[in-house]
Amino acid sequence: MRPPPPIVLVLSVMAGCTFSTGIVPIGPDSYALSEMRAPARGGGAEARRILLTESNAFCRQQNRVFVPITLRPDGDPFTPYYPTAFDATFRCLDAADPAVAAFHTAPPSQSATENRD
Repeated sequence: MRPPPPIVLVLSVMAGCTFSTGIVPIGPDSYALSEMRAPARGGGAEARRILLTESNAFCRQQNRVFVPITLRPDGDPFTPYYPTAFDATFRCLDAADPAVAAFHTAPPSQSATENRD
């Protein structure tokens, strides 16, 4: 039996790829998080789901409210699998903070939940 071609090996390794930066503080009550999932592991949709779940849970652990600043797709836009990742910046604020009320009452186009370059 002959060994598989190199491309098969590369694709097999890439199919299991996942990556997370973890939640990184970037300022007062502000954080960043990036999640990547290979297409075989759910791709961008799964990366976005995990990113939002982890961000919300992180804020809830502090008894605070998750307020997204940016949420954008990432990865190589020249592949048929784009996006394979999502990046977010967000804040964890007290429920009484005026920014929380402003976020919940803003029209979707102004809520900054998805900014595309």
